[in-house]
Amino acid sequence: MIFHTKQVKGQGRGHAIGFPTINLIIPTNFEMDYGIYAVWVVINDITFKGALHYGPVPTFNQNVPSMEVYLLDVTDDTVPNTEDVEIEIDTVQYLRLVKTFDDVEDLMNQIAEDVQMVSSILK
Repeated sequence: MIFHTKQVKGQGRGHAIGFPTINLIIPTNFEMDYGIYAVWVVINDITFKGALHYGPVPTFNQNVPSMEVYLLDVTDDTVPNTEDVEIEIDTVQYLRLVKTFDDVEDLMNQIAEDVQMVSSILK
């Protein structure tokens, strides 16, 4: 599934735990299942590997669905400008369900595993 969206202001939790994400507007009538996905992300005609989260964030007691993407292989020097820019997301593979973690460290370990899996899928 390919869809287009734009950035929305997030709470900064991804950055705080070492996985800065781009928070995204959930498109109207969006019909993907909640979960973690391997995705291609196109921003300003540049393609990035991404790990997409769509759904609630139960570890932080957030029941309202949100969408955010972590770009792999991006450094502080190569972060794309996403302000008022259309972002294209091309979903490649569903990885897993959204889970609740006992603590932030467990969440960080799972994200690291997800990122490794995305990297191997999107060669």
